[in-house]
Amino acid sequence: MTYLSEIRNGKQILQEVAALTFEKTYDVIVCGLGTAGSNAALFSAENGLSVLGVETLTCAGGNHTLGGVVGYYFGCPGGRYEEMDKTVFDFAKRYTSTTAESRKFLMEQALVEKGVGLLYEATVCGVYLEENTVIGLRVLQNGHLTDYGAKVVMDCTAEAYVAAMAGCETVCGRSSDGQMQPYTLVSLVYDGEKYRFTNVDFGRVDQYDSKALSEAVLFCRSYHVQEEHAGTTLISQMPMMGFREGRRIVAEQPVKLDDVFAGCQTGTPMFYSYADLDKHGWDIAFDGEGLGDWAIGANLGAYNVTVAVPYKAILPKGFDGLLVPCRALGVDRDVSSCVRMNLDMKKAAEAAAQWATLAVTQNKSLNDVSYAALAQALKESGCLKESDDRGFRIDGTVNWDGTPLTPKQVQWLTDPAELESHLKTETPGIAIWSVRYMGEKAVPALLKLLISPDENTKKHAAFALAMLGRNEGAEILRETAAARDGLMLKDCRKNNTLRGCMAIYWLGRLADRTIVPELTHLICDENENQKPVYSNGALTTRYKVAGFDGVYFQFLSQAVMALVRIGDVHRDLQAEIAQAFTVAFASDGYYDRITKRPRQSSEGNMALTIKTVALAAIEKWAL
Repeated sequence: MTYLSEIRNGKQILQEVAALTFEKTYDVIVCGLGTAGSNAALFSAENGLSVLGVETLTCAGGNHTLGGVVGYYFGCPGGRYEEMDKTVFDFAKRYTSTTAESRKFLMEQALVEKGVGLLYEATVCGVYLEENTVIGLRVLQNGHLTDYGAKVVMDCTAEAYVAAMAGCETVCGRSSDGQMQPYTLVSLVYDGEKYRFTNVDFGRVDQYDSKALSEAVLFCRSYHVQEEHAGTTLISQMPMMGFREGRRIVAEQPVKLDDVFAGCQTGTPMFYSYADLDKHGWDIAFDGEGLGDWAIGANLGAYNVTVAVPYKAILPKGFDGLLVPCRALGVDRDVSSCVRMNLDMKKAAEAAAQWATLAVTQNKSLNDVSYAALAQALKESGCLKESDDRGFRIDGTVNWDGTPLTPKQVQWLTDPAELESHLKTETPGIAIWSVRYMGEKAVPALLKLLISPDENTKKHAAFALAMLGRNEGAEILRETAAARDGLMLKDCRKNNTLRGCMAIYWLGRLADRTIVPELTHLICDENENQKPVYSNGALTTRYKVAGFDGVYFQFLSQAVMALVRIGDVHRDLQAEIAQAFTVAFASDGYYDRITKRPRQSSEGNMALTIKTVALAAIEKWAL
């Protein structure tokens, strides 16, 4: 049975199609010609396939051109994209001064030379399916609807727009409040010697809400003009705003952060992603517990991780004929910030092009293509290399205090006798995390360390026990939280955590009911931000933002999320916690104590999120 699937007023509409005639049929149709889509179209055409590219904007390249995100953030080099990069860099030196403008021109030239049909200012309005196999698209351009057939459709819209229209299951946002990562706006500036791109992060926005998106566009562009640009001259703002996150497909083989931490990664990778798990916001208290244990509980948020991305992470679960080799691929939210970079998208594009080529030339469905054949092609180009499996690393160039950083491999501890020498320092993160792998054999040593006269040792041992779900150190955690311990641990090059905040986090993870009065006092006391810890100059990141009390923000956000977790477990405490939330957020006094910045700024949005999460908990508890 053949169907046309459309989205009308936010709902999927399926219509049975009796007779279907396509205007033209292609081997591959690529929807969205951004960083991933332009490369997927080019590589598919270079493989000899007939290709149609459908793009809502007026040029190719997406954030890599119109967005001004011109470089790479960590990642594992290697693959077919490198030839285009070399051409772009050489061209920019001679003609344009910027790789963004060069890439825009050269990518379109390459697509045309390889015979790719280009539909600009065009929108996909419908998806044709035979049962759960995508066979074509309905496209709107210049006021006309045209139906095109395809052996393989690639959704490179970054928003899983085509996949959602086809009926594929998608997920979006974090569980605590449904929000996505902050968006950014890049500008071209001139520093007196050369042109370069610089970005400013703003708040979160639902890019699927036209009113909210319009307000965000107006705010960020007007606000950004007023910002100082570090002695440079503002030349222009880039046409495309940068959205780091959107819908993600539920894939045949999804990537999960817990599997990465457990060392249970795929045996069928298409490439390796390599970066830290940076959510580009300081309200990490409201992210998932897997990420929280890593970034807050062990203070390892800026350590780099290697993610083996399975080839079926770009195949929607239960479907065929459709690949999603873009930011919307099948990853859980906690790991999504790592697997979304320009370099990753180009590698996913190459894998999709090669997979489609094997399917078309062998006359097979996507599901029936041999992984061995795909892997062989990816290894030959350098897209997939065993040496890219780097594990966990400390990486970067500058430390938290501005000193040079020396990259090195992380070695987890295996002997409980080694714990003390690490826990007594101000860099205990590796030891705290190592107990996850040691398990119960670490407990006797940690229990002895709880009674150590050394403050660092006993507090960090309490954190390590909490990592195992044990509460023997709960009293130490309570004391640390009550004292508002402002020591900043120093494991990471940025985004380090204050020890008092770590204690609050672990008390929440342990659902410790005894700490509730202390935490309710913290969030309700209008004079809380007058305590010494909030004026001692401690920073949790090397990026200090004027007009934003980051220390108070961290304590307040961690306290709210800990209370939510405690209330989720102890139903008899829900009314008490809900009353505290009502008092704490009855006015915007809490907001003013954090920042005076506009609510649509990144800092303002994070402050508002505290209240949003608290009120959502009251609603969830039906009180």
